[in-house]
Amino acid sequence: MSIHQAMYAGSSALTNYGNAMTVIGNNLSNTNTTAFKGSRTTFEDVLIQTVGISGTRASTQIGTGVGVSAIDQLMQQGGFAGTSTVTDLAIDGQGFFKVRDANPGSAQLGGGGGNATSSMDTFYTRAGDFKQNLDGYMVTNAGLILQGYAVDQTSGETSGSMTDINLATYQSAEPKATTAISVGMMLQSDAAIITDANHSTYDPNDPASYNYATPIRVYDSLGQGHNVELHFKKTTDNTWNWYVAVPSEDLSAAQAGTGDLTNMMAVTGAMESAPTGAGYTAGVLTFDTYGRLDTEGSTPITFQFTGNSSTAETQQILFDFGDAITADATNDFSIADGAVLYGSGTNTAEVANTGLLGSVQRASSFTTMSASQNGFSAGFLESLSVGLDGTINGTYTNGETKALYQIGLVDFDNEQALDQVGANLFAETHLSGVPREGEPNSGALGTIRSYTLENSNVDMSNEMVNMITTQRAFQANSRLITVTDGMLEELIALKR
Repeated sequence: MSIHQAMYAGSSALTNYGNAMTVIGNNLSNTNTTAFKGSRTTFEDVLIQTVGISGTRASTQIGTGVGVSAIDQLMQQGGFAGTSTVTDLAIDGQGFFKVRDANPGSAQLGGGGGNATSSMDTFYTRAGDFKQNLDGYMVTNAGLILQGYAVDQTSGETSGSMTDINLATYQSAEPKATTAISVGMMLQSDAAIITDANHSTYDPNDPASYNYATPIRVYDSLGQGHNVELHFKKTTDNTWNWYVAVPSEDLSAAQAGTGDLTNMMAVTGAMESAPTGAGYTAGVLTFDTYGRLDTEGSTPITFQFTGNSSTAETQQILFDFGDAITADATNDFSIADGAVLYGSGTNTAEVANTGLLGSVQRASSFTTMSASQNGFSAGFLESLSVGLDGTINGTYTNGETKALYQIGLVDFDNEQALDQVGANLFAETHLSGVPREGEPNSGALGTIRSYTLENSNVDMSNEMVNMITTQRAFQANSRLITVTDGMLEELIALKR
């Protein structure tokens, strides 16, 4: 090996340790960059020269320098930092957010390597500091649009491929008319039976003509609320008639349901009788000797409410008092885990005071244990929440909450082969493999943490050690060049 080759070996070392120091400097400068992935430099020897043949070895070889074998991306997950912003999202586990550049090139991203196969409008990131832009899109700081699955507002299911997440169309919620009311009643078994001698005719103006009343608020197709009352009248030991009393100023030419329901009446605030021909209907609840609901009317009742500004559409409301119980031949029942199990029957009813699903008759005071209905007024988007499965839920001023989108995640066979393109973004390459899309918390994909950002995965103490060792290697090779230069000076001086 010539003296000149020793100088070239030192020169190659200076170049490559300089590159390594650049990598270290980049890592340290991004210590606080959201979801930054650090890099490391690995070296290899280069240009091995054979200078002779040895009797004990195949050949005598001399190395001529050092080169960078690879600059690897370290893709392990960083720590988490809590924030006060709901759209700050972190991936706990494997995967990347998929984002789209609506105007390719407008984001002024850094250039990726020559391996990039993306159309350069689709990128991937772990940095989840998203926000809504003026058009309602969820975007990165560089303006790229977050991708996810649209939620069908009828079925509540997601389908199809990923699309732009745009919340602009969900800023308000349309009203929904009440179509079903579920009530769980505890009717007093020792209540007085109302007979012909004591107000057998139901009169909503006369509280003595019924035993118990419970209010429920329902909504018409315009989203306007109306108060109705359920009245219960005991006719035999195990039979009750129930009635729906509706203020007549809220009604317009209502029609009755069909079936076993009879004698429904509407009432105004002054408890007046229903308009002529309204024909409202009532139902009958029958209990067995154990106080369990045996039969109930299940025919919907038709109402047409009058709104404040216009007439609402006709709607049917089904009143559900719970499932009738199917007992076994001996009518046996037992209590297990807070539920009454009726022999080998298929239906169960929970014990009183534990959230009764249906209606029962017991030797206790009248109680409305549960009352719910499925209608609501119009509302405006008030707040967002994001679940572990990436579902974006909107809560509205009317109290309703509904799923709007589900954020999608993507992973790769070889994520270390992704190209860095700046702005915390990665691009697909031939070596990374094709992206696999899926829902969070499915397969190998991680979960989504809201109000959280992923920190840089750079270990500062480790980088400081790398800096010192790289600096010393650089110094040693600088000395090599200085010493080699001195040797050349000695050679030149020989001819003097």
